[in-house]
Amino acid sequence: MENDDARALLEGFFNPKGVVVFGVSTKKENLAKNIVANLIEFRFKGPIFLVGQKEGYLFGHRIITNPEEIPEGDFLAMVLTPARTVPSILEVCGRKGIRFVVVQSGGFRELGAEGERLEMAINEIAKKYGIRFIGPNCLGILSPISGLGCVFMPVKDYWRHGGVSVAAQSGGVGVTYLYQLASENIGLSRFASIGNKNDIDETDFLRMFGEDESTKAIALYLESISDGRKFYETLKAQKKPVVVQKANRTFSSKEIAYSHTAALATDDRIVDCAIKQAGAQRVYSMAQMAAFLKALLMPPCKGRNLAIIARSGGHAVIAADAADDAGFLLPPYPPEYIASVPSSFASEVIKRTNPLDLGDLYDFDAYAKILEGACRLEGFDAVLMVHEYFAVIEGEESRKLVPKAQELAQKYQKPVALVLVTDERETAYLKRVYDYPFFTSIEDALWALGAVRRYFEAKERHDEPFVFDEETAERLRKVVHEHAQDMALGLLLCKEMGLCVPDFWLAKGIEDIPEDVKFPVAVKALTRKAVHKSDEGALVLGVKDKAEMERAIRQLEERFAPFGGGEYLLIQSMVPKGSEWIVGGMRDLSFGPVVMTGAGGIFVEVLKDTALRLAPVSKQDAMEMLKSLKAVPLLEGVRGIEKANKDALCDVITRVSALLCACEDIKEIDLNPCIASQNQIFVVDARVRVG
Repeated sequence: MENDDARALLEGFFNPKGVVVFGVSTKKENLAKNIVANLIEFRFKGPIFLVGQKEGYLFGHRIITNPEEIPEGDFLAMVLTPARTVPSILEVCGRKGIRFVVVQSGGFRELGAEGERLEMAINEIAKKYGIRFIGPNCLGILSPISGLGCVFMPVKDYWRHGGVSVAAQSGGVGVTYLYQLASENIGLSRFASIGNKNDIDETDFLRMFGEDESTKAIALYLESISDGRKFYETLKAQKKPVVVQKANRTFSSKEIAYSHTAALATDDRIVDCAIKQAGAQRVYSMAQMAAFLKALLMPPCKGRNLAIIARSGGHAVIAADAADDAGFLLPPYPPEYIASVPSSFASEVIKRTNPLDLGDLYDFDAYAKILEGACRLEGFDAVLMVHEYFAVIEGEESRKLVPKAQELAQKYQKPVALVLVTDERETAYLKRVYDYPFFTSIEDALWALGAVRRYFEAKERHDEPFVFDEETAERLRKVVHEHAQDMALGLLLCKEMGLCVPDFWLAKGIEDIPEDVKFPVAVKALTRKAVHKSDEGALVLGVKDKAEMERAIRQLEERFAPFGGGEYLLIQSMVPKGSEWIVGGMRDLSFGPVVMTGAGGIFVEVLKDTALRLAPVSKQDAMEMLKSLKAVPLLEGVRGIEKANKDALCDVITRVSALLCACEDIKEIDLNPCIASQNQIFVVDARVRVG
């Protein structure tokens, strides 16, 4: 969907010239009448047409039984009727020129085969008439700024009009999001419950909201992703902040994977790396979602240097720990700032450091001056103030800190995060009165500041992923085509990719061994009978001469012969010792090519210390993958293992990533182990699955 299409969908669904509601009656239990009531509550300015089985009047509007009476126009249709009636209603919409429909009715594929048949029917009718529809099985849509209240539960127009647009796969969770926004006084722009996503899906909403001038940030609640790669590419191109809560995270069982990569790359890990790699923020709770959105309402955090001011030493300590967890630094305050802090403490035992503990200072005017002094400091990118107070005694003075923080944040263009520790009644009052965000948890505040900082850091990156030129890509595809069933395909590809592969010779038996073998060598059986060579006796290392090599070959022949159909004996030069790593990749059904790296050799399945990225990746992506591993200290050299060449290992990662993008026939690939030394990365074993 191009930008023009996204704008057309936005206008059709959220700024319609009129609304047609199907399924209305005057009965008390009727849900469609709530849509009519909500449209009136939200002061919708266009005409509202009511269609039902029995004529009558509802809220001053006539209910018609013959939909042919609806005039043609650029209307939005809301359908809340039994599932079996939906296809015929879509036919009516098509004939009337109604091209935007929300199918709220349930009873489709969520209820089995008959419901699935009905879904296929409405898909065909929609395609026939060029209808775009949300649903089925959804709550509906809201847009307070355009007077649109099209949900089937009764609601009041009590949200502050603002810049957050929400798309939620679950209607119930979506309503909870709406409550959360209201309770935190975060402004709402658009809301959609997207249900079964037969037509309009989460990617379409990303594009719609991206084209919406009133939308400043996007929140998504998803239980599934329709097209992972399309979602990722759209998310990556999105210029507005996006926060995603992805539920349904359990591992979906699969047949035993051919490669380590497929076994270690669970569905949710791929979703997680896709969201983060695209520069969006993944959250695991509605509280985190709200915290992130609140932090977005402040000026952006442009660096890691944080100033902390706290009214108690305990809160200062907690804040210091949370700041470290969020990736912030706490530089010391300059002497002139410390000198400006009032010295009339009742106790002079408090050290004046960052965090700054205000101790027994009970001067609210001084608090404001101390806060402004911290905001004024150059080299500090954000300020956190933790203020604990008893509302009955100190409420009036403490409340002044909220507008003061807002003023300072705008004046100095840096986030000023207030953590107010008080009673629930006071907290609720503050949220009603002030539109500047504040937090009730130190940890939430610093997590949110850190998340927003990482978002802006990611958006400022301009590194390009590594891809092969078309000539190289075509050469690699030719190798894959010619050796698709060959167990040596992995090593052949590595050589074609320009990776460092030890000299090797292939043979079907001892009579095929050439005379120019250079010792010492490793002797391996490249056979489908031995997936894990070291575990299954398919590997002999450190062979010193021809006689020892012949013994090793006979040993492998007794166990694994005959070798045929792309199976071989492999004679391979030994390489210097180093740390062992795995670089691999797979083709996910939804997200496409994924590259992986981690601790290799025999430890890959034991430690499961791996990092994933969607391919293609840049060198910076590859370096970040390595830095995220627990085993990364091995690259610096430890206990007799020499320091590894990290740049060379990153080169292997980016080339495997580019190979997956160039050769769609490759389903899985494992380079394991890659021996990392100070000068080079040697690929000593490689396995590829094609088709």
